[in-house]
Amino acid sequence: MFNFAYIRRELEDHILKGTLRNRAELILGPRQVGKSTMLDHLVQNQRFIKLSGEDDDDLSILADPKTFLTLTQQFPNVIIDEAQFVPNIGRVIKRMVDNNTTDSRIFVTGSSALDLGGHLKESAAGRFNSYNLWPLSLEELAEHSSWIEVKRQINDRMIYGCHPDVINDPAHAKEYLLDFTDSILYKDLFKLAEVRKPTDLTKLVKFLAANVGSEIRYGSIASELGIQNKTIERYVDLLASCFILKVVPSWTRNPTAELKLSKKIYFYDNGIRNALLKNFTPVPAREDKGALWENLFFTERLKLHAFRRDGGEIYFWRTKKQHEMDFIEIVNGTIAAFECKAGNKTNSNSIRAFTRAYPNIPVTVVSPDNIDQEPAAPAILATAFDAPPSP
Repeated sequence: MFNFAYIRRELEDHILKGTLRNRAELILGPRQVGKSTMLDHLVQNQRFIKLSGEDDDDLSILADPKTFLTLTQQFPNVIIDEAQFVPNIGRVIKRMVDNNTTDSRIFVTGSSALDLGGHLKESAAGRFNSYNLWPLSLEELAEHSSWIEVKRQINDRMIYGCHPDVINDPAHAKEYLLDFTDSILYKDLFKLAEVRKPTDLTKLVKFLAANVGSEIRYGSIASELGIQNKTIERYVDLLASCFILKVVPSWTRNPTAELKLSKKIYFYDNGIRNALLKNFTPVPAREDKGALWENLFFTERLKLHAFRRDGGEIYFWRTKKQHEMDFIEIVNGTIAAFECKAGNKTNSNSIRAFTRAYPNIPVTVVSPDNIDQEPAAPAILATAFDAPPSP
């Protein structure tokens, strides 16, 4: 068991290094992944004020320039939580940054990019540094224990995920995840976007959860669920904006032989995905263990690129002959491929097909059994990008 009240986040150093008087620090990510907790840790033993976009009294303060412009004069640290609910948040940040004459640090968190992103780009362009914070990574857990301990608990991570509350209270992980998906998961989406048929949205989410890692087509989903194609596309965009899932596009250099416009869906946390399906059956008895491992590995790559702030892009590769590579990653022009292996079988035909087509792109096979060993552990953490450049 991991026994610690606070788990240090990899983003902390990046945020502290990036803190400037003429910038606000914007931390985006799903609810309850530790954004506020991390900021509380960063400003501990210092004076600060915390305001929330979900508190009416705090919203009144943020609505009055005469009041909110004095905050940086009174406090060396100003935190605005759940900023997606603050009207004209872009203008608020712009004016606070422009009038920050005391070198105060301004931190802003958001659990949805639905309205927040557009308002900030319009009104506060050039006045904030943006970061993404996801649930705890295997690397963060290993730093507090060991890779041996992470490997010992890897099946738990595949079933219950990496939310901080799950890690710190594993005995109540199932109850926490079920409550989260029932009462919190869609909170921002329903408040910020028009969803005429919530039952259609939840039906779509469960369908996508059951098909993690599979190629999807909106038209086929529309026919199966009885929901309009455009509605499905809109809902998927909304779910991605609220950090519930991620859309992974296909990658190709040969459109005549490879799929060009295909998509896959992954969820930001395995525990959330399993809670949506109400399935916490242990890994050895699961028929979807391949999808569980693939989703977990994807989330680790997502977290890694967020920590590194390297602009890494994630795709998948598939040919019209059904050869497939689980993930293709591009960082600064360098390409690496990853094949996920949950059981004893490796998709050797697909690996051979890929290496024939792209002999200069390295392929790393990753499995739950080798994450604590060289070079498998660095594969999770990303040394594959020390490989030769792509052709």
